[in-house]
Amino acid sequence: MTDFAERFATLSRQEEGVYQCQDYLSVDYQVTLGHKTSQVNAFSLASFPSSSAIPSKSGSINEVWREKICEWIFQVIDHFDFNRETASISLNYLDRYLSKHVVSTKNIQLAAMTSLFLAIKLYEPSTLKILSFNELSRGYFKTEHIIMMESSILWTLSWYVHPPTPLNFVSHFMPLLEESGCSLSVALEIKEVAQFLTELSVCDYYFTTRKPSSIGLGALLTSFDSFDERVLSLRVRQAFVDLVYCDIDPSSEEVQECKDRLCEIHSQDKGYQSEAIRALGDGGRCSPDCVFNVESYSC
Repeated sequence: MTDFAERFATLSRQEEGVYQCQDYLSVDYQVTLGHKTSQVNAFSLASFPSSSAIPSKSGSINEVWREKICEWIFQVIDHFDFNRETASISLNYLDRYLSKHVVSTKNIQLAAMTSLFLAIKLYEPSTLKILSFNELSRGYFKTEHIIMMESSILWTLSWYVHPPTPLNFVSHFMPLLEESGCSLSVALEIKEVAQFLTELSVCDYYFTTRKPSSIGLGALLTSFDSFDERVLSLRVRQAFVDLVYCDIDPSSEEVQECKDRLCEIHSQDKGYQSEAIRALGDGGRCSPDCVFNVESYSC
């Protein structure tokens, strides 16, 4: 139990420190950020593609843009049979980068693609060559563009590239569920549902500023609702809550807000979930779209 508490303390320090993300889409934050980045740029965009090469309907990223970028990332991850957790990590890179840079639409795709390239390189046993990402942009972004953006992302993130994720916390809490008296088979089913919910959270900008621990616990508590009391008794549920309470308050406002939001988007089913997110286990049958296809969804 001591090791459990120490691990949670370490993850909590990370999520509340260098890996925390700001609400970068808020108007006030964008104005403040614009003043800062106009004075100091992390790197020159002079050699990047010109804005005229990509027709743009909006001047900067918004929630719809981000959602479609997330769908594209999951599509690439599934096509190449990578771990879906890598998608969560790449979005963490992108969100934290965008919270420190005002990036025009002409380079949002490049930042998203490079974030994915970096996450795959760091977290997958096999990687995609940079030329594969050239192809994903239909040859528009050259190797030097990706290399420059990778350098900018790493320096902007101060090389903090191992963020705690909601699924990390789900996995962390699972031993407590088994200790509460939950059978192994039911626990595995609960984890599967909770994992799916954490994947849904990745594409929802609402969760960007929420702590991964709150999202992870919210996902577990939401998954409990998928099981009736004969399978997951009230006694087991309460025992789990009591054990978790030693590290995080399940009744806290943020945990409950995350739980409510996850319940909402889960209940909306096909009305909310993208084809990419719903296609769990599709084997990557469909080829990933060009990264620029997210442009058609901007508003």
